[in-house]
Formats: sequence, structure tokens, C-alpha cells
Amino acid sequence: MRPTAHSLTVAVLLVGFSSAILADSAVAQLGHGTQTGIFMLGIGTGSGTITCTGCSHAGNMGGSAVTMQFGMKASPHLRMGFTADWWWHSRDTWERQLWELTPAVLYYPATVERGFFIEGGPSYSMVLATVTDSTSLTRHGWGLAAGIGYDIAPQSMVSLTPIVQYSYTWVGDIDYPRGSGIPFARGWKHSVVSLKLGVTFRERQQQPSWSTY
Repeated sequence: MRPTAHSLTVAVLLVGFSSAILADSAVAQLGHGTQTGIFMLGIGTGSGTITCTGCSHAGNMGGSAVTMQFGMKASPHLRMGFTADWWWHSRDTWERQLWELTPAVLYYPATVERGFFIEGGPSYSMVLATVTDSTSLTRHGWGLAAGIGYDIAPQSMVSLTPIVQYSYTWVGDIDYPRGSGIPFARGWKHSVVSLKLGVTFRERQQQPSWSTY
């Protein structure tokens, strides 16, 4: 059974808020240390736009969106990692799903210990679209992805992170069945704008403590 956006949002919020309650005491016991890696899981909504010629199911449509992000600190202002995004629309008989993987660079104008960041990178996208009730097609393409976000509590081991993301992908001509020469769509391109609320988990390297005897 496909999870609904509402149920996923509730689950993420419950995990985020319950973890945030424990974050301050955990940080107090372990010390702040130096940030090394992060993992972020986010859920929200997104607007997808499909443009092509010779196809009957293009246009703009709303949908749900999920993102996962892994990042490691590369400098006081940079993290490098990967972002995986999933957008889907299934409110009519023609279902669309877009999967994207982006090797991303996250830039923090202040430092990684502050909240605001900008991210971007090239993306590899996979398109899943239904053709009939029992048949679907899968194609892939390359594009670009970017986003801006803000860590609400960047000093905590767990925090909430709202993020806005944009992606654009060129897929090209699609034949169905594959290799048949029968045009399903020509010049397929798609873009997604999404707004998500994420829960960010941080790994910290503890600074050594010195004692005098």
C-alpha cells in the first residue's frame, strides 16, 4: 500500500519533535564537538511540470515529495554528499513518478555550524509513467538540481530543516515499446519545485578534553 503524504508527514514530524526534545540533553552530556556527517529525511509537497510533443498527459500537476540527503563536512563552509528525491502524482488514471539522484555540494555562507545553506549539482533522473492499467514505461535523463534550506537548530544533534528544491531534467524522445519506433513522446522534459520539512541527524567528532594531575 502506497504511503500517503499526510501519514508520512505525521511520521516525520513525530520523529523530529521527539528527537529534538532529547537533543539538548544529549548535546549537554556529549559536548558540542565538531560536525562531521549529516543525514536528512524530508517529506512535503511538490509541483511537477512535464513538457513534450506528441503526448497527451503533459502539463503542470501537484504531487507529493520525499528527499534523503547524506553529507560530509569538507570545509568550514562546504559539505559534499548525495541527495535522493522522489516525486509522484497519482490523482488520476495516469500515474507519474520521478526519481532523482544528485551528487550535491552544500554551501553555508556563514559556517556549517549556522543554519542557512544553498545546495546544487548535476542530477540523474528516472521517469516512471503508466501507459495502461497493467503496463508502464521507465526512461532516464540528466539535468540539474538546486535548493535552499535552513537548519532550525544547527548546534543540536537532531533538528528540523525546511528546504525548497528545484530540478530540471531532459529525457528526450520516448518510443513505446522501447526500440519500436512508435512515438510515445517527443522532447520530454520535466521540472519539479518542492517544499519539504526535514529531520536532520548529525554526527559529531568530540574534541579531546585535557586534565591536569
